[in-house]
Amino acid sequence: MTEESPRLYVGNLPYVAQKHDIERLFEDNNINIESPTLLFADHSLSKKIDMSIDPFTGRNPSYCFVDFHDHETAQQVLNTMQGLNVRGRPIRINLKTERRQGAGQRPDTRTYDRGWKPKDLPSRDADPDTAYAFDRWNRDDAQSHWIAPLEERRRLWITGLPRIPNQDSLNVEMRELFAQYNVEAVSKLISPHHSEQGEQGSHYSCFVDLADGNEAKNAITMFDGMATPYGKSLLMKSAL
Repeated sequence: MTEESPRLYVGNLPYVAQKHDIERLFEDNNINIESPTLLFADHSLSKKIDMSIDPFTGRNPSYCFVDFHDHETAQQVLNTMQGLNVRGRPIRINLKTERRQGAGQRPDTRTYDRGWKPKDLPSRDADPDTAYAFDRWNRDDAQSHWIAPLEERRRLWITGLPRIPNQDSLNVEMRELFAQYNVEAVSKLISPHHSEQGEQGSHYSCFVDLADGNEAKNAITMFDGMATPYGKSLLMKSAL
């Protein structure tokens, strides 16, 4: 049986920190990561950095994991790099800590009331081709998904939504709304500002990535200001 590689948790990270910030920190302390972007990668002491980035915000969940080839190097890092700064913030290093419960897990099929009748909703596992939501904390290739849709003007901001109880439900809602378009991704539901939470109507929002800028422009013309079953007009614009 192969022994599991030692893993350290690196926490208290600034949300804007990226993987290259962690690589540079370790390189500056003579701990080289297996990365083609770093010198001496063939003599690396660390196997990899596991950092998830939200593809809609470009932010990390305030922590990452680092795997090592041997326990001696992991212990060296634990003993000598505690409290070092990443982008001006002191990091916390611990032995492997599991991801937050529920992070990246896909919910079961749910039923919820959309305002007129209950509806059975498929889980994201039911059809991978229509699984529009990113598994935000289980991927490390999110940076391209975060930047490209903004640069190509194909990310939409949509508000006027009700409180939708789970990601699968939100996916279905957006799938139905954009049935004539090519949806590439749906963000999590974004809660309204606390000043609006006591008001009647629907104040939740989300981001949706379409296939290209022309589709996004057409969708804004089609849906912005449309009346919804939730007692409010749908507001839609290009995300900045």
